[in-house]
Amino acid sequence: MADPKENIVEQTEILDQAISRKWNKFTWSGLMLIGIGLIAIAFGLLLRMGAYSPEGLVIGLGVIVILIGIVRLLIGLINPLAPSDLHHTAAPHEPTDKEILEATLETGE
Repeated sequence: MADPKENIVEQTEILDQAISRKWNKFTWSGLMLIGIGLIAIAFGLLLRMGAYSPEGLVIGLGVIVILIGIVRLLIGLINPLAPSDLHHTAAPHEPTDKEILEATLETGE
């Protein structure tokens, strides 16, 4: 039977990899979206066209983009507490030629 210590080490390594992938994906894209939102707000403020104008629309879209960026940033920063919080995901299974042929014969195509 597998040694429990090896299982804990494996789970910790999986957790560390998942944390780093999540950090890279969500944190940087969240910061980028916040920057884009700030640029949109600044552009909207420079328009100065008055009430009920495209200025308000651009500023509103900038605020929405900033909120989305903040959510993505928080997703990237929040980590699971323990390896048991992370569900094991199996590697995607590549079907073999035999499995593809069997599936095709079953569907009758």
